[in-house]
Amino acid sequence: MPKLTIDGKEVEAGANLNLIQAAELVDVEIPHYCFHPGLSIPGNCRMCLVEIEKAPKLQIACNTRVAEGMVVRTTSDKAKAAQKAVLEFLLINHPIDCPVCDQAGECKLQDYYMDYDQQPSRFPLPEKNRKGKAIDIGSGVMLDQERCILCARCTRFFDEVTHSSELAIFE
Repeated sequence: MPKLTIDGKEVEAGANLNLIQAAELVDVEIPHYCFHPGLSIPGNCRMCLVEIEKAPKLQIACNTRVAEGMVVRTTSDKAKAAQKAVLEFLLINHPIDCPVCDQAGECKLQDYYMDYDQQPSRFPLPEKNRKGKAIDIGSGVMLDQERCILCARCTRFFDEVTHSSELAIFE
């Protein structure tokens, strides 16, 4: 089993684990949206960018497998700046109306905003892109396009678990 260091903590992790999973072994949280251990890894949210010693650029932790001797920094200035920038991008058109949201405070977008950003939007409210609200897309399923950050977890579930491909992302 490879030994690596994550934020100064040494961890021995299974060779098939990615950096998000290895970090969890030593109680280090790497923020992420699109990753789920039971689904494929699209790497599309980019929230899990981390700095890896000797790597020329930041890497996504969800699709980077652990390796012997790897040194990972999740809270370096570069990693934090990237996480903050990704979060700002995800929030550009997201309505900041948490008190009336269905998630009732159980929202990683809100949690990460409090942990990594806490900056007012540079886009005034009238300029935000308005999308469809409460679109009925089937029995018991309602789509709120303003709240969707296109992490694709729902579509991957239908493609990979139920094999029914009932949902897809277009345009």
